[in-house]
Amino acid sequence: MDSLPFKLKGWSYDDLQDELNNIYNDAEPIPFEPESVFSESEDEDDQILLDQTTPALNFTDSDTDPEDNVPLSILATNLLPVPPVNSNDWSKLVEPVPPSNFTSESGIKPVVREMVDPTPYKLFKLFFNDGLLDHIVFQTNLYAQQSFSKQKLTEISEIKTFLGINLLMGIKRLPSYRDYWSTSPDINDAYISGLMPVKRFSWLLSNFHLNNNVLMPKKGEAHYDKLYKVRPLLIALAENFERCMAPSRELVIDESMIKFKGRSSLKQYMPKKPIKRGYKVWILANKNGYCQKFDIYIGKAEDAEKQLGARVIKQMLNGLENKEHIVYFDNFFNSTELLEDLKKKLIHACGTVNPSRKTLPVFKPDRKLKRGEFEVFSNPSRIVAFKWRDKRSVYLLSNFHSPFGTTEVNRKEKNGTTTKVRCPQALSDYNANMNFVDKFDQNLNLYKINRKSKKWWHRIFFYFLDAAVVNAFVLYKELHSPKISMKEFRRSVSQGLVADLVIKNKRKAYSCGETVAKKQFKPFIPLEIRHNQSSHQPERDSRRRCAKCSTSKQQVRTNWICSVCRVPLCLGANKTCFQDFHTFE
Repeated sequence: MDSLPFKLKGWSYDDLQDELNNIYNDAEPIPFEPESVFSESEDEDDQILLDQTTPALNFTDSDTDPEDNVPLSILATNLLPVPPVNSNDWSKLVEPVPPSNFTSESGIKPVVREMVDPTPYKLFKLFFNDGLLDHIVFQTNLYAQQSFSKQKLTEISEIKTFLGINLLMGIKRLPSYRDYWSTSPDINDAYISGLMPVKRFSWLLSNFHLNNNVLMPKKGEAHYDKLYKVRPLLIALAENFERCMAPSRELVIDESMIKFKGRSSLKQYMPKKPIKRGYKVWILANKNGYCQKFDIYIGKAEDAEKQLGARVIKQMLNGLENKEHIVYFDNFFNSTELLEDLKKKLIHACGTVNPSRKTLPVFKPDRKLKRGEFEVFSNPSRIVAFKWRDKRSVYLLSNFHSPFGTTEVNRKEKNGTTTKVRCPQALSDYNANMNFVDKFDQNLNLYKINRKSKKWWHRIFFYFLDAAVVNAFVLYKELHSPKISMKEFRRSVSQGLVADLVIKNKRKAYSCGETVAKKQFKPFIPLEIRHNQSSHQPERDSRRRCAKCSTSKQQVRTNWICSVCRVPLCLGANKTCFQDFHTFE
């Protein structure tokens, strides 16, 4: 026992061995580093390991001293040096390397800039091109045949008209799509109802399809895909979105929501968002509000859900390495490890961070910071961490901002006055650039197609139909001056989509020597006039369908009309339509 640095008294060999085993069994060993007896860990509490070069402790009965009664746990603890408070060394303020000049391609690509007369409809067709429309026509007809539908199969001009009608319904909103074909003239839409019969629109809505159900892999099989029903659309739009616009230097990654309250394993609940229930979509947006990339969140993966935010960021930024882009995102994604990894790829990033994240420095408590004061740290990797005190504390991480840069922002006081408050330059840049996805959402929600459906994927399809219009609108604004409103742009796209079918119907009517019949509406008479018994008298007129007893399956015609209501009504010995029409039911 000459190697022992101390003597233990009053302990037997068995007691000492048991006590030592208990201590070492409770400890969690970490890999040994020869330079130090400490090893940095990703956990909040640093793990401690004795230097493995220390000679092994061998106890014998002859080494015990009955006069020493100190517990072994205390003696062993005294051997271990106290670790530093912060093992990540958030101490010295080191200037990060600033971003270099941005020389990569950005903005509209030549495929768009070289277009002749880029109208709203032509720009929209860059995303919903004929190849995608032909695929929709084929899959819709295939599904109709699989369902043994007896209706006439569709064609590309009819599908385009169907899409154009839906875009127009986003501007002219009614409670139900059938209201556009209502026989009541106060809510009927003559333009939409004249483009397509309601039965045909309903048939297209029921049979509309994007992928073959017969070939869909079942859950548990290889290549199972929760988004199988919309996958062809997502692939086509992802390629077309990137083909038309190169990403700007400043980018934002944030989430967007597709409203859906039905049953679906993809549905998410986010109580703090304006849209609380629906599908979550990750968006990579340019400075002008253009959706550069997207990805629908399909729920927890079978492996681990840890580091979800980091995996989303790396996936969205794939292909943008070594190009000096500046990316902003919120505290759902941000962490020290992520910024260090992006820095190695020459991607500059900044964002708010959750203060409970591991490896963050120890900031002062809120009570020790006044409004406008902030605390800043940097680590050896040149990651800068800020805590700024406003009405609440804001935590920020950046891998390219200077820890010394400051600016002033305006803040309103309780009495309505405005005061200047000092804040880090990093936070000011974050607030100035973090609204790119909000621009996209704002344009999309102005006239979006907001129709309930039992088919879970219909909401996703119409969301991306609106997204294609928004991206085309951004392209149009970059190419044209003066600007037009989103409403006028959407109308122009809709008119371009329905033009083929309108021209086709006119040619058909002209070749037959006929005029297109105008839809006859069921008359709407205010009750005050209809039930005024004193002034209604029958008159003879041209033979027309009775407004009371005639139906679509059984037409009943009459020569009599009401002199006040001007509606055709049956009048005879066995017919009481005239009297019944003017009587309270």
